Amino acid sequence: GSEGVRGEGVCAARRPEPPKGWGANHIFTHDDDVGTVALAAASAAGLRAGNRVTLGEPRDWEYFKFVFRSSLFGIVTLVDHLYGVHLQVSNIFTMAMREQLSKDTPLRRFLVPFTYGTIAINDAARVTLVTPDSWVPRAYPFDEEGLQLAWANAYRHLPGGVELKVELTERAFLQTIFDRKAYIDIRIESGVDTQYYKQALEYWVMLRAFVKGTFDVYYPTAADQQRFVEDAETEHFLLQAMGGIQATSDVLVIGDESLPHAWESFARAEKYTMVIDAITRFIDVVTTGHEQVGKVQAYAQDASFASFSWAASLRPRWAGGTGEGVLAAPKEVATGQALIMALTSTPMPDLVAAAGGEQDWSKIFWAADGEQRAQLDEVYVQFQDRLRAFSAKCQEVNEDALAAFESGQQNVAGKPLVNFGLWSHDPQYLETSVSI
Repeated sequence: GSEGVRGEGVCAARRPEPPKGWGANHIFTHDDDVGTVALAAASAAGLRAGNRVTLGEPRDWEYFKFVFRSSLFGIVTLVDHLYGVHLQVSNIFTMAMREQLSKDTPLRRFLVPFTYGTIAINDAARVTLVTPDSWVPRAYPFDEEGLQLAWANAYRHLPGGVELKVELTERAFLQTIFDRKAYIDIRIESGVDTQYYKQALEYWVMLRAFVKGTFDVYYPTAADQQRFVEDAETEHFLLQAMGGIQATSDVLVIGDESLPHAWESFARAEKYTMVIDAITRFIDVVTTGHEQVGKVQAYAQDASFASFSWAASLRPRWAGGTGEGVLAAPKEVATGQALIMALTSTPMPDLVAAAGGEQDWSKIFWAADGEQRAQLDEVYVQFQDRLRAFSAKCQEVNEDALAAFESGQQNVAGKPLVNFGLWSHDPQYLETSVSI
């Protein structure tokens, strides 16, 4: 078997000399007890593309593990977390909400809990993590031009549907990019049937049922739904969001009904589905998506576990280094990581919040009268019940994984079965909006 991490597009960005690190493609295979590492592109190890190395010295293996952890840590932080969650999805949807929706429309009131604090959080991220000479640029192994190239290539490396852009027609892509279930089905059919995707799918189904259930209360008939999707504010909100997301900005066409991917060419039911999917996907990203890629405090606190960059001298001798030195970040980088982590843990409202309690964030939802309020409360209570049941299921999965390891179970290769817990979808840990 093998595991891999792609990073050649980001890692090919220009770096100052001497280079301070980052590997590119890492493919780990299990051919022997020591382990074999194949680097499919030029890496921080100083190897040429396609080089294959069997590690014999214990320090070599420790070095490659450090490179793998650190490269993955750096790529996910830059691409998935800062760019994907903060600068793209949460930022674009919040701007569209604030600029296009009246303050008392059902859609805007519904989005408030999921955009809570987002403007302040993203502004802090911009000032401290994104602008030139801020903490991330100082800690990462890129010069100013290289960092700009990394930002420019970031969206091509986002998972979750962007990669389907080259495989689907424009119309199919617009209908799929926000449909998490459609994407997960594609991944599972391709053989990537992991516990992560199982939980992601289950979370998506209950989240979408909550979103659709809420808007079905507001717009119960086909005629109501048509008025909703054809309302100028709804259209402007969705079109601004889709036009701002880099992956869809050059696909969406407005005003030319002759083109199959023009907004006007979609039927009423298709538009309603796209609006529901877009809202659900936004909430999915700022809740479990941010939990998956953004909660990295524990990793960054130990500069010997993962570092944004490191000295080239740490490489093995056969790769041009000294083969000596502590496998850890330099003092400047370690200090920078500590400062970045000092910004984290800004608490946001909990996603799991009992109906009628102090933390009940559904109280802000707009309601025309008491009857409609009762219907909205029923949808919210069902959602909270499902979240709690799903949380118990996630905890059971983690307990089983730990029990399998402690009992000494073996995998198909006869090696000790090492399973790890998965907390990114457990609702008890999720918040309604992004933090740092």
